Amino acid sequence: MNTFQLTCFLAVAEHLNFARAAEQLHVTHPAVSQQIQSLEKELNTKLFIRTTRTVKLTEEGKAFLNDAQQMVAI
Repeated sequence: MNTFQLTCFLAVAEHLNFARAAEQLHVTHPAVSQQIQSLEKELNTKLFIRTTRTVKLTEEGKAFLNDAQQMVAI
C-alpha cells in the first residue's frame, strides 16, 4: 500500500467516478483503475461496487475511508 493508491482511493470515493478522479489527480483513467485494483488485491476485499453507470463504496470501502484519510493526512 502506498500513498498514491490511497490518494486514488480517496479521489474515487469523493467523486464516485473514476474518470473525474483521474482528472483531479492529473493521471489517466486506467492508472487510477490499476491503483484501486492493486489496493483491493492487497487488502483482499472490494472497495467499490462498479457498474457501467455507477460507482459506490462497499461496506468495506466505507470502513476503510476514515483510515485512508488519516494515513494520507499523516
